[in-house]
Formats: sequence, C-alpha cells, structure tokens
Amino acid sequence: QLNNPSPPAVIENPALIRWAYAKSQNVYPTFRPTPKTSFLGAAYALGPLLFWFFVLKASRDRKEKHIQEGKYKRPFSVFF
Repeated sequence: QLNNPSPPAVIENPALIRWAYAKSQNVYPTFRPTPKTSFLGAAYALGPLLFWFFVLKASRDRKEKHIQEGKYKRPFSVFF
C-alpha cells in the first residue's frame, strides 16, 4: 500500500482501528463491579458530602453555643 503509485486516499491501519474502537466504543464490557470499586465509588460520591456536612454542622453548633453563652454578638445583617 505504501509503494503503490496510485495510493488510495486513506491507508487504513488495522491496529489503529482496533485501538480507536477499544478506546471509544468498548468501555464498559471490560469493567467488573467488585467490592473494591463499589466502595471507592461510594467513598468518592458520599465522602465529600459527609465531610462538608460535619464541618458545617460543627461550625454552626459552635456558633450557637457561643450565642447561648453570650460570648458572641450577632452582627446586624439585612440579608440573613
């Protein structure tokens, strides 16, 4: 194909075609759900949510405790 005096417009490379198919079309048949991947998926999905929930709740509880003890003056705010 490379030394043909009248070559076709596109020279097809079978290895490149197989690679492009495997990269784009054949993604999920090679994935197997295992306990490890399930745990990692749950950790990445729920981990940040739980982290920020506990951080914001602790901050809010600490602020409320200071307000009840009279150590914190709430600033006047029109929007809150």
